[in-house]
Amino acid sequence: MIRKYQAGDEIEIGQIYYDAVHELTRDDYSEEQRKAWATPIDSDAAWATKWRKRCELKQPWVAVVGDEVVGFIEFEEDGHIECTYVSPAHAGKGHMSAIMKRIFEEARKSKLIRLYAEVSITARPFFERHGFRVTRDNPHEVRGVPILNYIMECWLQPDAG
Repeated sequence: MIRKYQAGDEIEIGQIYYDAVHELTRDDYSEEQRKAWATPIDSDAAWATKWRKRCELKQPWVAVVGDEVVGFIEFEEDGHIECTYVSPAHAGKGHMSAIMKRIFEEARKSKLIRLYAEVSITARPFFERHGFRVTRDNPHEVRGVPILNYIMECWLQPDAG
């Protein structure tokens, strides 16, 4: 099932973010890069508050299996996709493609003609399968650590109907 964020999803979303960065990107990013990208999870309320505030602001689309959130995409009204993360246990099972399909539907409803994102080395093939193309490399620093990702975009075809 694909749906919008609901209060209470934030802990699972934060965990997915952390786990995806630290497990799924190992072949593409060093341990130092992964630690800078996704800092350790705190067990205190501040960590949960941070993720609740982010989710309330971004209102991500989530994939749910049973009663478990297994992936999410943050989609902004200007066509920007900010975060695209899947639980390592559910990677490669089509959940993220299902969310991306919903993102495309929402973009067309909003009459957007372009989607764009900053995409990791790891996520690049996923985005390419969905019609995105690299416009440029995007070397940058996170917490003083150099990290490479890509600026990608996808031009949408107008609906025939």
